Amino acid sequence: MWARLRAAPGGALAFGALVLVTAWLAAALPLAWDASSDAGLRAALERARPADRMLSATASAAPDTGGTGQLRTRVSPRRVERADTALRRAVRAPLRLADGEGAYGVHTATPAEASGAGLPRPSPGLPPKATVTAQARLAERSRVVRGRLPRPTVTGPQGRQHLEAAVSTATARRMRLAPGDSFRLRGVPDAMTVRVTGVFTPRGSAGQTADSPFWHAEPTLLRPSLVTVPPTSPGGTKETYWHFTAVIHPEAASALLTLRDGAELYFHHPLDTSALAGRQAGAVRRQMAELSASGATARLRTAAGVGRLTFGTGLPETLAAYERESDAVQPLLLTAAVGLATTAGTVLLLAAAPAAERRRAELALLRARGISLPGLAGRLLAETALVAVPAGAAGAAAALWPSDGGRTGWALAAAGAVTVTAALALPLRAVMAHRRPVPPTARPDAPGRRSRRRTVAELTVCVLAAGAVAALRQGGAGDGDGTGAGGGGNGGGDLLPVLAPVLSALVAALLLMRCCPPLLRLLTRLAARRRGPVAFLGLARAARAPSAVPGPALWALLVAVTVASFGGMVLAGVADGRDAAALGAVGADARLATPGSADLPPGFARKAARAAGVEQVTAYRAHDGGDLAGVADAVTVALVDAPGYARLTRRNGQGAFPAAALAPGRDTTGPLPALMSPDLARKLGNGSRYTDLVLPGLQIPVRPALVRDATPAAQQGPFVVVSREAVARARPDTRGTALLAPNTLLAGGHPDGTALRRLLAEAFPKADTTTLVTLRTTERARYADTALKTGAERLYRLAALSAAGYSALAVVLCLLHTAPERRALLTRLRTLGLTRRQGTGLLLLESLPLYALTAAAGTITSLAAVPLLGPGIDLRALAGTPGTLPVRLTADTASLLLPPLALLVLAGCGLLVQTRLTGGTAGLRTETQEL
Repeated sequence: MWARLRAAPGGALAFGALVLVTAWLAAALPLAWDASSDAGLRAALERARPADRMLSATASAAPDTGGTGQLRTRVSPRRVERADTALRRAVRAPLRLADGEGAYGVHTATPAEASGAGLPRPSPGLPPKATVTAQARLAERSRVVRGRLPRPTVTGPQGRQHLEAAVSTATARRMRLAPGDSFRLRGVPDAMTVRVTGVFTPRGSAGQTADSPFWHAEPTLLRPSLVTVPPTSPGGTKETYWHFTAVIHPEAASALLTLRDGAELYFHHPLDTSALAGRQAGAVRRQMAELSASGATARLRTAAGVGRLTFGTGLPETLAAYERESDAVQPLLLTAAVGLATTAGTVLLLAAAPAAERRRAELALLRARGISLPGLAGRLLAETALVAVPAGAAGAAAALWPSDGGRTGWALAAAGAVTVTAALALPLRAVMAHRRPVPPTARPDAPGRRSRRRTVAELTVCVLAAGAVAALRQGGAGDGDGTGAGGGGNGGGDLLPVLAPVLSALVAALLLMRCCPPLLRLLTRLAARRRGPVAFLGLARAARAPSAVPGPALWALLVAVTVASFGGMVLAGVADGRDAAALGAVGADARLATPGSADLPPGFARKAARAAGVEQVTAYRAHDGGDLAGVADAVTVALVDAPGYARLTRRNGQGAFPAAALAPGRDTTGPLPALMSPDLARKLGNGSRYTDLVLPGLQIPVRPALVRDATPAAQQGPFVVVSREAVARARPDTRGTALLAPNTLLAGGHPDGTALRRLLAEAFPKADTTTLVTLRTTERARYADTALKTGAERLYRLAALSAAGYSALAVVLCLLHTAPERRALLTRLRTLGLTRRQGTGLLLLESLPLYALTAAAGTITSLAAVPLLGPGIDLRALAGTPGTLPVRLTADTASLLLPPLALLVLAGCGLLVQTRLTGGTAGLRTETQEL
């Protein structure tokens, strides 16, 4: 075996490199997906509210849950600590809690109204509300700025008790509290007085405090929040009040029992995300459901001793949302992985062809001398395993070395499958070729008899492909809600829809192999009428079976071209979907809104048109709460400059319309033409009826003159667009008033966000322009800002590029496979007077038609995938766009043409190089090897 390797070191090294790279790729892809899913889960938990990324539980201490003595015992510091310990012990892997970061204690069941001389009231009719909490370990985690921490002293009779509390620096500043001040809590028969004894601040840096669950488990522990109360009647104004937290000593928690709603025990523990993998999200969610089950709850209730524990739903909902996103992305990645695996596996099998062809005479001699098929296979297996096993192990080790975890079993299994396939390729090919003795005069390119088994196998593949396409169209892959095929909760789903692109390429390869010989024979007859032997000889050799491109190579090339084009169309669909979603969310390349729907200053639109990158602007009056009498309320209404707005719709391709359609008629007393959403127009008979459009200070009759699914001025929901000029003519009293003054501006082009914000800040100096200026590019980037989507897109791109690389390698292996025969052919024809130029033409005519047909078949198959597979593939999960906007495959020109053209260019260059290398160096000894 060592002698065999030393006899052909170049081939052994190339074979080992192929196995190493393929094993590394096979092991690295599942590890990369695990790393991406882990990062996606951590990012999802970081984006969630503090209450939604913690294991939270509460126990009631309301008056109706027990007697006075029992409730006092329940809220005592020792019992609360015991309950917290029991809760942490009930948690088991994979759910792990972060040590020392939890927060537990007792607080008021509901915020109580607070009254005091200095407490601020943004709305005079709404007093502030306070939550009084007795949180454990506050003295260890805080630093006193002024005064002292509260003592456990509670004085005064029940109903008029006095207790001490401390507040944070932000609370003291906002609520105008200082040591010595006091406020009263309502909710007891009389009132409870709370005296502030100190002001505290968290220990550690600001960054540590910002990420600390201890300080953010209770929302207003560090800083108060301004709560908005919606108006109680239409047309009313919103009211606000301050909600703050005051901290008392844990020993004084029993005083909270005298409040009307009593007290509540709380336990908040953040997850240890460093030990949590994305694949464990379902297990964690199920474990939390088990903690709420009757049996586990009874055991935990006995161990805790604080009554029934109620678990928060924030963390399970966060994990469930991540699971839905992950399950929706997995089928798309699995489709790319299956295509890559098919291409790589075929190339590994094809890699054995040059060695088998080179050693054909040797193996035939061994069979003639009596070696058995098992003995021949074992001998070749030992030779290939000597190279494949170390190369596969090195590839797996290279993939595992930089990995920080993940499912190593899947990675090792994938690398092992690559190693086994590479090691068995040559033995299996030799056994199939030498089952029966081959006569020395047999032609390798002689057509064989077509077998019935092959016909049955081809028909079976066609049936499977049809079933896969039907299943994909019916169930879908990568549904945005995660309920499609392969998008279920199991994360794997049905494999048949995932195989649809590969099976479609296989059917195309079978049809190509069936249709190529008759077509090439027809071209051969046409070439026979021309003078010169080159065209006839080249096409005649191409029409024989096996041809210059073997069947497995043809399949590998077609699958690789299809997978690469399909991957490009998926990525193009994702990009187009994000562009469309961003355009629908913004309405143009930039949108400027005014604070509080104030009017834009006169001349603001002209200034914006001169800003950097702005090519077109249009301003309009936006109303979010319009009323279409008798039809719908809460309608988005836009009073626009019809010509400018029409130009913007044509530029964006978003509900384009002629400006004259909204122009006012001669009769100013009739209903005004309006552009409406389909649901509103349908209710008005698509223009046969009209109704009144009611806005603050304005009521005009309108009728649907145009119907569009979307328009730049409305981001979602029903909408009505009316010309400002038409309104001004119908109601002359509104011309030049605030009723028609624009308050929103849309800009097209490549606007500079900084320049637009600066321009808006000059007009409204006190406004926060960061939220008033929305850019389409920023909105588009937001759709791909999650680690899971970014990682999935990166892996899909890697799989598509790898498939293209294996396609190039398949071309090289095809050229190597047919090199000995071509060298012998050129040698014979050179003895008959064939020139170098004629030899080059012969090789090109022999192989390029097959490569051209393969490229054309790949393009047609990829193009057919859009109507066949497109309806069943929803790319919303990969694009990250809103669920109301479907994202489908896009017949991208570059994706359809670049892979086939690259195949033709590579094949042509390879043939020219092969002609150059074999044109003048082949000797007559080559002929004796091929006879």
